[in-house]
Amino acid sequence: MSFSKIYDYKLRAYFNERISDLSHEDLFYSYPDQEQNLRILTLNINEQDHISLVRWHDLFDRSLFTKMDHPILSVADAERLIRLLSLIFNIFDIHKDIAYSQKNLCCVYYQYQVSHLAERGNEFSPTQDRLLFLHQLLFELGLGDDIYDRLTIENNKLMYSMEDARQYDMHILIDILHEHINKNEMDIDTRAALGKIKNLQGQLVSFILGSHDVYDFPYDDFNKPFAEATMFIHAYNSNKNRVLEVLIDCINEHQSPTEKFISNLILMNYSYFILKSNPSEITYFKCFCKKKPGVFMKVLSALLEIRFFIDKSSFTNTGINYYLSRLKGVK
Repeated sequence: MSFSKIYDYKLRAYFNERISDLSHEDLFYSYPDQEQNLRILTLNINEQDHISLVRWHDLFDRSLFTKMDHPILSVADAERLIRLLSLIFNIFDIHKDIAYSQKNLCCVYYQYQVSHLAERGNEFSPTQDRLLFLHQLLFELGLGDDIYDRLTIENNKLMYSMEDARQYDMHILIDILHEHINKNEMDIDTRAALGKIKNLQGQLVSFILGSHDVYDFPYDDFNKPFAEATMFIHAYNSNKNRVLEVLIDCINEHQSPTEKFISNLILMNYSYFILKSNPSEITYFKCFCKKKPGVFMKVLSALLEIRFFIDKSSFTNTGINYYLSRLKGVK
């Protein structure tokens, strides 16, 4: 089973309370103690034992790296890579607590854009935004800038900058890391489990970048193409009014849960790619809605409730203070 199918299972779980168990030969979702609203991806080691993928490092003694003498991998690099290759599996967490809804939405948005913003080398391929989204995704997954600032994307490969400033493809570093781990004594089941985890880590790097396994939302929604950043930017630059009509559609009160989900992603595109750098664009939208001021208020409220790279202060000098003053409960 590809990670796209597991990721699809995760998203379906948000919209379906009575979803069946994940069907996979080696992986399943477990419930951590005292966190019944959280499900995490877990690997079967044998019939009795299992381990969550974020805790894969519990399968070996991490002190072995303190004695490491490797021509490429330093002790500090090894520790950072272990942490990176642990926490990226949080991308599959199913956390249905309402307090995590914003984090969940942002993680899905970042992953979707990183995997879909291919480096085409044209004006509609914002590579710096793609890298920012990758860093933001890793931040949401629990990593610090001491790790994600070392990562860049080159030729659709995830490159890691070592202590000595040399850069290596993450797939190569995964091989090196596991080669060192496998030099130590361990039972057959643990060694087999680490072999599976190594493959999963490599597949996950490719999944995040959209290298081989690109996930797309399976929803029948004619606005869905506007959730993809390249499509959104191209459409806004070529037919702005068409995009504004889509934005109005995003606050339709009769949307299904999946349509509401897609609408939020579209609103996030508008916030990030248009309003963040040019907040005065909101006045064009206000004029577009001049016969329906209530519609403008609803879209503005939706944008500020999501608070994706913008807030009320973003529009201080745009001439919409009257509308901002009428919005209660948003910042």
